Amino acid sequence: MKTIVLSVLALGLVVAWGGCTKETSFEGDAYTMRLIFRPSANGEPLEFGREYINPLGEDYTVSTFKFYVSHIGILQDLPQPVAEDLEGVFLVDASNDATKTITVNLNGQSFNRLTFQVGVDSILNVSGAQTGALDPMNGMFWTWNSGYIMAKLEGTSTLSTSPNSAITYHIGGFKGDEKTQRTVQLSLPQQQEWVLEKGNVTEILIDVDIDKWFASTHNMFILSHSETMTPGPLSVQYADNYGNLFRIDNIVRRQ
Repeated sequence: MKTIVLSVLALGLVVAWGGCTKETSFEGDAYTMRLIFRPSANGEPLEFGREYINPLGEDYTVSTFKFYVSHIGILQDLPQPVAEDLEGVFLVDASNDATKTITVNLNGQSFNRLTFQVGVDSILNVSGAQTGALDPMNGMFWTWNSGYIMAKLEGTSTLSTSPNSAITYHIGGFKGDEKTQRTVQLSLPQQQEWVLEKGNVTEILIDVDIDKWFASTHNMFILSHSETMTPGPLSVQYADNYGNLFRIDNIVRRQ
C-alpha cells in the first residue's frame, strides 16, 4: 500500500473502495471526521424508481446518481482552508451505501465551514484511465474524450424527448469555459464553531438535494433538455446547479 507524507496542514485519508484502502500519513495528532452524504428528493431519502416532482413541476425518477468528491478541507473565517487534502478523490454512488461515508483523519483544528470540490482536477483528466475511485469500471470515464464525468444522473420522465422516456445527464469538461468542477463551501448549522477532539469521531451529515439539479442557479427543464453527455455550455449550467445540492444538516460527536 502506497503511503504519502503530507505537510502538517494536509488531511490524512482512509477510505475503502472495492476492497482497497487508501492510507495517507502526516505529522501531528490524528482526529477523525466522517462526511456522510444523504441523497434526497422532495425532502425525503432518495428511492430509485420512485416518481418525484422537481421544482419546475416536472416528474422524474432516478436510476443512477454518482458524483466525485475531492479537495476536502476545513475553514475558519478566512477563505483559504486551514487544512486541505490535495490527493484523495472519492466517488459517491447513491446505490452503494459504503461510498456515501468518507472518513478523513486530520490535525486538531477548530473550524466553522467545510469545503470540498465536486469533480476531478484537470491533471487527473489528462492522465488516462486510473485505479480505485478513478477506475473506468465505475462508469465515470469518457474513453472517447479522455476525461472524467464529474457527476451523473440517470432516470426517466414522461416529459423526456429521448427514447424510452430516459433522462441522461453525464456532466464533464475540464478545459477553459467547459470546466465543470465546482467548489462547495458549507457553513456549520447555526454558524457554530467546532473543535475536533481526540478519542471522538466528528460526523457531518450532508443532505444532497437532487431537486436542485434541475432548479437552483439555472432552471433546467427536462422538456427542453432530457440528456447531455458532452462538455459544453449546457454541461456548465448543470455543474452550476450541482454545486448547490449540498447542505449540512447536522454535526455530532461519536465515541
